[in-house]
Amino acid sequence: MPLFQDISTPDFDRIREVLHRLSANPPQVLLLEGGTGPQRLAAARYWAACVNCPQPGSGGGPCLICPTCMQIDAGEHLDVLAYDGRISNADDEAHPGPIRALNMDNIRELKQKLRDAPHGQGRRVVLLMGVEQNRSNAANALLKALEEPSPSSCFVLLAAQREQLLPTLVSRSLCLTLPWPDSLSRDPALQPWEEALALFITSGRGLFERTGARNALDARLAGQILLACQKSMSRVMSGNDDALCPLDTALALLPREKRVQCCFWFNEAQEALGFNVTPARVLEALAARLHVTRMGD
Repeated sequence: MPLFQDISTPDFDRIREVLHRLSANPPQVLLLEGGTGPQRLAAARYWAACVNCPQPGSGGGPCLICPTCMQIDAGEHLDVLAYDGRISNADDEAHPGPIRALNMDNIRELKQKLRDAPHGQGRRVVLLMGVEQNRSNAANALLKALEEPSPSSCFVLLAAQREQLLPTLVSRSLCLTLPWPDSLSRDPALQPWEEALALFITSGRGLFERTGARNALDARLAGQILLACQKSMSRVMSGNDDALCPLDTALALLPREKRVQCCFWFNEAQEALGFNVTPARVLEALAARLHVTRMGD
């Protein structure tokens, strides 16, 4: 059985590649959204292996065979700590496991650990789940630590969608979107927008007329269009050609070496919406980037 099995399939090749690249200069806070709960946890632990494996492979990722990688995959590494706001204090006390409750006692202990050097030569990685379900003083105390840069520690937030978290928290994070379980599903109401965006990527025409129409685009709709773009790119990068739509076809024309960069652009566009940038300008700027990339910069 491979390590980090939940993200070992080709669908997650892009995610692993991005994590390899990020390990050269780890962000203080990484936010993993999308996927299923087990997939987000596996990706977070894989990230911990990226920044802690003592003998990374030739592609920059963890070796997946050393004791460090195996301990991280099993949730047993001393420098990888996990907390979940959905675990009750009673369950945590009765059945303490590798993932602890997000309560004041555990957070006090964590904050003390953060003052000490990691046990190994890598970084201490703190995984935070269920933060959106926990608004306690413990959660607030821990979130303050996210604002204090540390060369020896980094945090990973796990959520189904970034919209579930406070915008101020999202703004401090580098966001990475995992493939959705329903990546093949598409909203018929978005089809005209997807087709207009696909046409613009290939020809530079047909989108601005739609975005310029009065009350045609609000932040909610723009967010749904960006989500459709992320799902489409997920299908393209996984090689899934069972149900190609015009947007899939257009994104498949982009150079392979540029597709990871496009995923970062989708994230930046989502963040811009969170900062109340005009939705039409956000979508137009993204479309322009994709068109220029299609035309060879």
